Amino acid sequence: MELEFKPDFQRARQRWAQFWRGQSTHPLLWAVRPRPGAEPVSKPSCYVCAFNDIEPVIEQAIGWAATHEFLDGAIPGYQVTFAPDHFAALLGADLRNTEGSAATNWIQPFVQDWDDVEIRFQPDGKWWQRTAEVISRFRRRCDGRLIVYGTHLQGSLDCLVALRGAEGVLCDMLDVPEKVLDALRRVDRAVDDVRAALAEALDVATYGSLNRFGMYSRGLIDVPQCDASCMVSTEMFERFELPSLAHEVAGLDASIYHLDGPDAIRHLEAICSLEKLDMIQWVPGAGQEHRDWAALRRRIDALGKGQIYQAGTNLSALEVKAIWESFSSRKLYFQVSADVHDELWMLLAEHENGGGTCERDTAKR
Repeated sequence: MELEFKPDFQRARQRWAQFWRGQSTHPLLWAVRPRPGAEPVSKPSCYVCAFNDIEPVIEQAIGWAATHEFLDGAIPGYQVTFAPDHFAALLGADLRNTEGSAATNWIQPFVQDWDDVEIRFQPDGKWWQRTAEVISRFRRRCDGRLIVYGTHLQGSLDCLVALRGAEGVLCDMLDVPEKVLDALRRVDRAVDDVRAALAEALDVATYGSLNRFGMYSRGLIDVPQCDASCMVSTEMFERFELPSLAHEVAGLDASIYHLDGPDAIRHLEAICSLEKLDMIQWVPGAGQEHRDWAALRRRIDALGKGQIYQAGTNLSALEVKAIWESFSSRKLYFQVSADVHDELWMLLAEHENGGGTCERDTAKR
């Protein structure tokens, strides 16, 4: 299988397969740079397809992929997603767009009582119909050129918060816990149904899938999360959230948990108790970006999970190499600049081959 805008796609697929087996011999890098001589086109926003004309977005996505080089593990792709809680819209909630802005769309909560709502995937609903239409039109233009992939499925407590609002859900967990647990089981079943529908619409069996961090799997990949976890105790997390999280992870071929903010750290051990969970994405949260989180990173590594170092960490090639050499996990993924990518491969070549060359990205510079 080939991709027009990733000439070494087969090698990248092999790198990713090795990565998910925990057998990488080098850090897996994501780096993108403009093609020499090309006027770079910016990547279109991820939420613009909910309400806007699709064709200009498709054209821009193709232009972006055509004018950039995708190094090492980076694979050109476009995510069909309408909102942070796109999944809730597929269960019957409605999306709203604030003041005509395409930056972010939000779910309008509508549940007053869990006894009065049917929580299930609604394939005849307007937001699945729109999702399927956008996917179909993107694939007609993009198959064999870049990967079209689907929205992440924000299930469990976060889905209930989208449907009812945080205050309502938190009160229900205290007042009517059995109703909340029943609603969560219905959300779990809907996750399975939506995931299957997306896999068919996107032909994951042929193309594989990406997530919002640019990570690739030949099967199903997603980013489970629970932003509501910062508002609940460890006991409540383990009772209400952990079974749903286990259910989501069990249905994936590759999984990365989105751990967001210092108040979520108290749940780390429970999250990492899920053997099938591959990785943790640590996000410090607003105002916490410049704190030293090295001890937390080491703790995650000791718990046996891989990690993402995103572009905002601004690591040098030497820092990437030092992390790779000091951590036990081989599931370490770094988003870096093209210059850091090139420098790191030179360092690895010098270290491993006495100054010779080693396998590296084949993109022309």
